[in-house]
Amino acid sequence: MLHLDTLLLVHLCVTLLTTALVAASANYADSPPELRWWAAGNVCVSLGVVMSLVETLPALLTSVAGYGVIAFGLALVLRGLRVHGASTLPWPAIAAITGVALLVPWYYTVLAPSRAARLVFSGFYFGALDLWCAAAIARHGGWRVNAIAVTGFVALGCALLLRGTGMLLDADLAGPANALMMGVTALVIPLAQICIAFGLIVMVMWRYAERLRRLSTLDTLTGTLNRAGLELQGKRVGLRAQRGGRSLAVVMIDVDHFKSINDSHGHLVGDEVLRHLSALLRRELRPHDVLARFGGEEFVLVLDDLRLADALVLAERLRARIASTEVALADAVVRFTASLGVAGSDRHGYDLIRLISAGDAALYQAKRDGRNRVGAG
Repeated sequence: MLHLDTLLLVHLCVTLLTTALVAASANYADSPPELRWWAAGNVCVSLGVVMSLVETLPALLTSVAGYGVIAFGLALVLRGLRVHGASTLPWPAIAAITGVALLVPWYYTVLAPSRAARLVFSGFYFGALDLWCAAAIARHGGWRVNAIAVTGFVALGCALLLRGTGMLLDADLAGPANALMMGVTALVIPLAQICIAFGLIVMVMWRYAERLRRLSTLDTLTGTLNRAGLELQGKRVGLRAQRGGRSLAVVMIDVDHFKSINDSHGHLVGDEVLRHLSALLRRELRPHDVLARFGGEEFVLVLDDLRLADALVLAERLRARIASTEVALADAVVRFTASLGVAGSDRHGYDLIRLISAGDAALYQAKRDGRNRVGAG
């Protein structure tokens, strides 16, 4: 078995290295706030660990201030985890976590000196905080992404609880049972810290990957799906409808005389018209329907479990809503109409490209017939 001092040195080195890794990841202008909280927390934990391991320092620094700095760091890490999950940890809670880590060791250092009691407290208290961190991650799901960090926090928490339990059962620090327990936990803790550091970075990388994926499939002007998003989501809706034996409908929507709106009022007003139209369409759709900007002033709806006749009723309702609304701007009020074309799987099958082509043909027939009307393909 490795000597305990060697394991403690490994523990300290791993703590410093993982802290440097997280801090380096957070050291750029657009880093997410949770990563900065994790980096700050890890720096505090590292400082506290160093303070608690340097035996030449006064007891109030090693056993009281050191524990307080570690607890403050863990509270910052927990705040970052809560921020990652769209929540937070208020500063009074952080102060309370730090205050407990200062008061209890102070009592067992000044009023009732007992190193064993301090070690029991630190094991249970810091172990509980690490398990709290694991719970903060686990409650948001996403195990494929979060499993590494959760595993690290659980392993670290259990190792510290084991250390506290060993000291509680046998206060003899030099006893063989405690020596074995200290050696095992001193080996597990660095491995857990590595898991935590890489797990936190994986969580941030996944969040960025999801943002990039959403940006690549969304239209930046209206927030609806773009052509790439339509191809991805529309095909999924079509496959679900085909497998379930349900009808599928496509509605193509094109703003009438959109070029004249741009020419008369400017492109900024034209952009506002498109945003207004996309918002109106969203309000009329069911959660599982797909809305996409097909290009320019043209939008497409993919509607699951809707027969052609029902889709025509929906399209007529949309046409009337569009014609009856207006876009109020600072210096103008713009009214506009739209032409719509509808196609259904009853006639054209479930191939999305074929349905869009049929809907587009019906749309342009509606325009040829006078605009502001619904055509069926």
